[in-house]
Amino acid sequence: MVNANIPKLPHDPHMCRSYDKQTKSPLALYSESQKMDVELRAPLAMTYSHWHGQIEVNVPFDGDVEYLINDEVVHINQGHVALFWACTPHQLTNPGRCTQMAIFNLPMHLFLSWPLDRELVNHVTHGMVIKSLAVQPIGVIEIQRWQDELKSPNVAVRQLAIDEIALMLKRFSLSGWRPVSVNKTPQPHKNGTSRHAQFYVSQMLEYIAMNNDKPLTVNAIADHVKLNPNYAMGIFQKSMQLTMKQYITTLRINHVRALLSDTDKPILDIAMLAGFSSSSRFYSTFKNYVGMPPKQYRKYSQEKRHYLI
Repeated sequence: MVNANIPKLPHDPHMCRSYDKQTKSPLALYSESQKMDVELRAPLAMTYSHWHGQIEVNVPFDGDVEYLINDEVVHINQGHVALFWACTPHQLTNPGRCTQMAIFNLPMHLFLSWPLDRELVNHVTHGMVIKSLAVQPIGVIEIQRWQDELKSPNVAVRQLAIDEIALMLKRFSLSGWRPVSVNKTPQPHKNGTSRHAQFYVSQMLEYIAMNNDKPLTVNAIADHVKLNPNYAMGIFQKSMQLTMKQYITTLRINHVRALLSDTDKPILDIAMLAGFSSSSRFYSTFKNYVGMPPKQYRKYSQEKRHYLI
């Protein structure tokens, strides 16, 4: 369904696109080995979804842009900051007149460790897009410097860039923001987690990523990190604002939504590819999360994308 003439994003082992012959589950793309990176380029209009495991931060400098995330149009104003967990399939549908946009990809384990507003962090891990209420004090020169410093062979220089980006987000979190809901999940709460808990949650996310194509149980995940299952469930939910089951199911549903929207693959093939082993459970779970059956969603989503693009 993807036009060969449409510009495609460069290859990235931690990213998946709906047009890939073998798509990867959003669950599989979490990794502690991921590095932070910053791009400064013209935004590209896409007719397909893509997803990756990092937190994505966008700052359009000379024009407004629009994304489509879970069938919701998200408008980012010039000079404003928007961030979201990019495991939710997303596509930039309208670059407008923007020719320079900063795109940050932040590893999840690093983002969780920063001293940011816990409510903001909880909204992001909960699948919402966060938008600034005003233009932010960040410019092209800073972006270019961070790009260079993150590639430096000097560890101290790279760490300095990471610390400055963390402070930039700290300033953003204090300057006024609002969430845009793009996922149907329970509302988050203000809960902080210790570095000790974050370490174990990161290990659990890594295990889920490595075993996403297998049956995943709380006992197996807890056993991997050598914790009591109830304690493991508790710190996971406190940190991620989702139970393990909600996290796994939500990301699998996100995978299904992207493939229904962007491909003509049979629905049951998509369900199996996303990790659903039972067709009856898939249909009931999908309708519960999305509000309509898969066939109806495919028609609705493809018509909406065609209209927007």
